This record gives sequence, C-alpha cells and structure tokens, in this order.
Amino acid sequence: MQSHCLFQSRLQQQTPILMDGAMGTEILRRGVSTTLPLWSAEALLTHAETVQRIHEDYVRAGAEILITNTFRTTDWVFAKRDLAAKVRECTLLACQLAHQAIEQVKPAYTVYVAGSMAPLEDCYSPELTPTEENLMLQHDRYAHNLKDGGVDFLLLETMITVRETLAAVQAAVKYQVPFAVSFCVDAHGNLLGGETLAQAVAAVERYEPLFVGVNCVSPEVATTTVRMLRGIAREPISVYAQGDGMPSDEQGWEFVEDERIEQYVEHARQWIRDGAHLIGGCCGTSPTTIERLQQMLTTRSA
Repeated sequence: MQSHCLFQSRLQQQTPILMDGAMGTEILRRGVSTTLPLWSAEALLTHAETVQRIHEDYVRAGAEILITNTFRTTDWVFAKRDLAAKVRECTLLACQLAHQAIEQVKPAYTVYVAGSMAPLEDCYSPELTPTEENLMLQHDRYAHNLKDGGVDFLLLETMITVRETLAAVQAAVKYQVPFAVSFCVDAHGNLLGGETLAQAVAAVERYEPLFVGVNCVSPEVATTTVRMLRGIAREPISVYAQGDGMPSDEQGWEFVEDERIEQYVEHARQWIRDGAHLIGGCCGTSPTTIERLQQMLTTRSA
C-alpha cells in the first residue's frame, strides 16, 4: 500500500505527470504480430521480451507511469482462441514485465505501474457490450488478477459505456485497489455508448477515482474533451491520444508514412494549458513521442 500513498502524493504536486505511450501498436511497429482478438496480449504468449523492452524504453524516455500490457487479458477475449486457461498467467506476466523493466532501467525517479482494464469487447463498438452478469464476473477476475500482479492502481481505459465502467469500478472497490478512469468519446464529447461526459464523470466520482480523463481519440478531440472535463471533474485530468496511423481490422492498427510527433507535442502543450495534469500517448505513439513530451515539459518548467 505504500506505493499507492506515494502516487497519491505525486498527484497532489503541481508539476505534470508523464504517462507512457502505446503498447499494442509499438509491438506491431517492432515486427511482432498483434492479430485480433488478442491484440497486444498475443506478445505475452510469443515475445514477452519485446514487451519488457518497450516498457524499458518508455522509462528511459521519462515516463512516470507504465501501463501493463493487459488491455486484452480477460477470459472473455482469450476464450475466443480457446486460451482462457492462460489468462491469469498472462496477466501476472504482464505485471511482472513492467516491474522488471523498472528494475532494469533503475530510473532516478519513482515509476508507478498502472493495471490496464479495458472494455471486454471491441472498444469502438458499444453495441457489443456484454450483459451485466458477464461484466461483473469478468471485471471481477480482471481486477483480482491485476491486484495479485502488484499494480499501484487500476487504469480503466478506453471506457465507452457507463454500465461497463461501473462494473470495473465496483471490482476495483471490492479488491480495495485505487483506480482511475479514462473514457473514449466522440467528436461531441459523448461516450461512444451515448452517455454524456458529465453523466459518466458523475457516475464514477462517488467512488473517488484518482483521476479521470480521455484516451484513444484524435488529438483534436482530446483537446475539446480536456476543456469539457475541466468544467466537470473534481479530480486531476489525464489525456493520451492517438498518434500516427489508424485502426485496422486485421492487426488492429495500420501505420502511415506521415509522422506527426511534433504536432502531437503541440497538442499536449495545449492540454496542459487547459488543465490536464497527466499526459501520455495512445495507439500510434512511441517512446520517441514520450521522449519529446518529456523534453517539452522540461523546457516548460525551466
């Protein structure tokens, strides 16, 4: 519990917190398969060393938060490949790889491990959200495995419905693990499931999240959403948007030739001006993106 207290203390400091960047798309960028439905979790079965190296590169780039490679480590997803028996093993391995990366790099600052919990089904398809019974059962196991993996807090990310968000929140509360929530929204700032951002934030705030935010949207939508959150949320605000490329039905992501890291950094600069306290990168970003964000933050504070 000591690391939980340390992170809460860090949240109270005025200086921005730098999160890591993408895992799944970075795995793909390094030549390892990320075929659906396992997506980034496939590498836990085949190339665990690649996952650890990516974590290490994010620490070297300056990230204070590493997000575990558990975006798809659920019975719900693994059962589609007849691998449900591997879920707990893969979840614990993913947590171990993040911790090992920190030990390997030995940064001069504290790095926290956030346990990723994602929607059980396709994150852009709210109509596929499972029944309440399945949500409660699956997220209970999800949170339990991550707690046993020794994460500092749970990060409920890319959440698109209030119903599923609350199922994950209740699991976090049951296992007494601090949690944060990051929503995925449309261009109007509504969750993809149709609820308003104000409704979503109000639904989770009574459970006292560490922070609330937005992820897996374009930098432009992220900017709009941060401004909305500033007028809604009592908690610190996080934002990590999409970088280079676009979603793909086969490998989950497709890169384009045009790199937009400098544009991303300018958006991030605006997020901080607008009140974001935690910034990082989602699909299509890389350790280079995080390194540039760190340079921007250093220059800003000089």
